[in-house]
Amino acid sequence: MKRALVPVALAMLSAASAAAAKPLTESLLRCDSQFFSELYAQQAKFTHAAPLVKDSQRHAWFAPPKNDAGIVWFAQPVHMQQLTLSGFYLQQNNLDKLGNYFYWGWVIKESPQAVMAALPEANWQSTGDGYITNAMIKRPGDSKWQVNNTAVSGIAPAEGSVEKLAILSVNKDKTLLLCTLQGSVTDEILLPLRPDLAGAQK
Repeated sequence: MKRALVPVALAMLSAASAAAAKPLTESLLRCDSQFFSELYAQQAKFTHAAPLVKDSQRHAWFAPPKNDAGIVWFAQPVHMQQLTLSGFYLQQNNLDKLGNYFYWGWVIKESPQAVMAALPEANWQSTGDGYITNAMIKRPGDSKWQVNNTAVSGIAPAEGSVEKLAILSVNKDKTLLLCTLQGSVTDEILLPLRPDLAGAQK
């Protein structure tokens, strides 16, 4: 009887781990370091897609594309939640007085409507040319992120403020599910959310 407990316990542990794991499309919507922790935990899914870099804090990220191409294209597509992940988008822009803008997330074969159907728990809001969800803001003096009910596409955050949100859009016939961090972004705000950039500085 005791011998049977070991495989049963292992099966229960495996099932619990699988239940705890969040789909990478879903964890991206938080726009924080949890995504990079989930990518570390699920790195086996990308063995034949693209090389990953890892740190000692159990974060993983895709090695940046060469020549500032902006997209890490996968050698083989990765299928997740009825979606086909074709690559990973990475971009950052310094717009001087308008602040710094960071973007990261998935390039997806299917339409934005298919992405929204695969992520039904997200509270998508139409912006006219796309959709947003999980909009947060840090205004001068804020110690924590606050819900941003006034987020508007195409308008820069007020001076001294920082916004983060998930966006869903189409660019050159490709669907992009991205996080953006924008405005008066400091390393103190950026690096806890983007361990890939912290790792790049080591």
